Amino acid sequence: MVDDRTLDAHVRACWPAADRLGLFPGASLDRLHTGVTDQHLATACFVQVVGDVVPPTTPATTLVATEAHARGCSPVHLVPLVEVAGPQAPALVAWYEGLGMAPWLPDAPAEVRHRLGQALVDVTGGNPDAIIAVLRALRATGVGAGPAMAEHEARRFAAGATAPWQPGDVPTAPLDLYRTPVEPDWVDYNGHMTEAAYLTAAGWASDALFRYIGDDEAYRAAGHSFYTVETHIAYLLEVEVHEPLRITTQILGVDAKRVHLVHDMRHGATDAQLCVIEQMLVHVDMNAGRSAPILPHVAAALDAIATAHAHLPVPAQVGSVMRMPPPRN
Repeated sequence: MVDDRTLDAHVRACWPAADRLGLFPGASLDRLHTGVTDQHLATACFVQVVGDVVPPTTPATTLVATEAHARGCSPVHLVPLVEVAGPQAPALVAWYEGLGMAPWLPDAPAEVRHRLGQALVDVTGGNPDAIIAVLRALRATGVGAGPAMAEHEARRFAAGATAPWQPGDVPTAPLDLYRTPVEPDWVDYNGHMTEAAYLTAAGWASDALFRYIGDDEAYRAAGHSFYTVETHIAYLLEVEVHEPLRITTQILGVDAKRVHLVHDMRHGATDAQLCVIEQMLVHVDMNAGRSAPILPHVAAALDAIATAHAHLPVPAQVGSVMRMPPPRN
């Protein structure tokens, strides 16, 4: 909450890029209020001060970050670095880590802070689309801002908008777990979403499914995961950059080691069907390097979903064989 009347417009302008990077559950512009009262400040658990004057109504127990205590690198809504100092530094580190940022104390090596902040701005010219693309490209590398991006993603997914399945839950039919805009790096020279990006988006939809059934970081750290062994994609309509996507997921079948599913990709505004992705997944023991039975709590979640989806019609594209049509007479 802020008393700067210009901030509302600024946040709204930055919101689409922050949304593409990934928002935490519950994030909404409806929760932004300007013109706060002394009562609001007195009950706040955290106050971010822009400028030098700390509000006098802030209780001593409130966590306060002035520009001397916490300094980000612009654009602060995308670049993960925040440099933390002062007597409240440990508490501020915990706070910013909870937001998925990368807080560092003053004694952190300068080159580390540079890679997490100014280097991203320099290499991209500060362009939001380019910053997001670089962060995502680094995510799996462990280089530069990659670990910060991976941590942000893990914390965001762990806070997931859809709570993991619990015994007794009745899954929706189909599952509606993943939405995203078309990313700039998903668009090809024809000006629309490239064929490989449809599979990329489907992969994130599968990841949302995994988290829902209990296949999270702890599950994978213990050596268990699902691998895709076969994919069939039917491309139906093209879509352009930043247009909204909504992917629903239907479980077609489950056995001790395998999951047969289909993702239905639609336009988030028009509901036009864009793509159908059919996949066969196999559960693996990564330590042994071979397929293995799905662990009981994940298997129970998949069985519940399969039961809830048993009445759904099977999409026409499922099981199709690619072949040339018969010649016309």
